[in-house]
Amino acid sequence: MRKLSIVIPAFNEERSIAKLLDIVTQVPTESIGFSKEVILVDDGSKDRTAEIAERYSGVRVIRQLNQGKGRAVQAGVREATGDFILVQDADLEYDPHDYLPILSAISDDNMAVYGSRVLGQSLKQGKFHLLRGKHPQQGLGPWLAGVLLSLITFMVYGRWISDTLTAYKLYPASILKSFAIKTHGFETDHEITAKLIRHGVRIIEVPISYTPRSVEEGKKIRARDGFIALGTLLRFRFLS
Repeated sequence: MRKLSIVIPAFNEERSIAKLLDIVTQVPTESIGFSKEVILVDDGSKDRTAEIAERYSGVRVIRQLNQGKGRAVQAGVREATGDFILVQDADLEYDPHDYLPILSAISDDNMAVYGSRVLGQSLKQGKFHLLRGKHPQQGLGPWLAGVLLSLITFMVYGRWISDTLTAYKLYPASILKSFAIKTHGFETDHEITAKLIRHGVRIIEVPISYTPRSVEEGKKIRARDGFIALGTLLRFRFLS
C-alpha cells in the first residue's frame, strides 16, 4: 500500500482546525490503496491552533516561528515519509473527501494531480456561462487573477492549467523533495508548478468542490499575492 502525506500549514486557525482534522483523519484513503499520515506545521500561531491539533493522536504537530506558508510547507515536506504529498489548507474552503478522486487519478508515480475548482464549478454551469468556473461566492477580482495566471502559465510554459491557484496539489514525494525551494510565502505553489513543468512532470487536473471564505472569516491571501505569483512564474521560467 502506498502512503499519502498530508501537510497542513496553519496560522491562527483555532476556529476551524478541529473540524478540519476530524474530517481529514476520517477520509477513507485506505479504500483506494493509500495509507496516510497527517503533519500539521504551526507557523507561529498566536492562538490555540497547535494545542488543539496536538490532541489528535494521528496528527504530528511541528511548531515553528512565523516564517510564511511556503516555509511551513517545506518543513512538512522534509518530515513527510509518504510516496505522495498533498498540501491541505487549515481552513474549510476545500473538502478533504476530494482526496479520493485526486488519488484515483494517479496512473504512475511520477505525475502530479491538481484539484481544479474551475473545473468543479464549470460542471455546474451551462456551456456558455459568461464567468466560466467562478463560484457564486467568489469575488470577481480573485477569479480574474486566476484566469490571468492560467493564461500567463500557458504563454510562458506552454501548459494550460485551469486553476494554478488551487490549494489541492498532489506531488510525487521524491520529485518534490529534490527541489531546492527559494520562496517562502503563498507564491511557493507557483515556484513548484514552474519546476514541475520544467522537469517534464506530467500535471493533470480533476474537478473538486470549493467554498470560498471572506477576509472576515480568516482569508489571508490578498491582491498583492497575485502579483507576486505572476512574478514567480516569470522568475522561475528562466532561473536555473
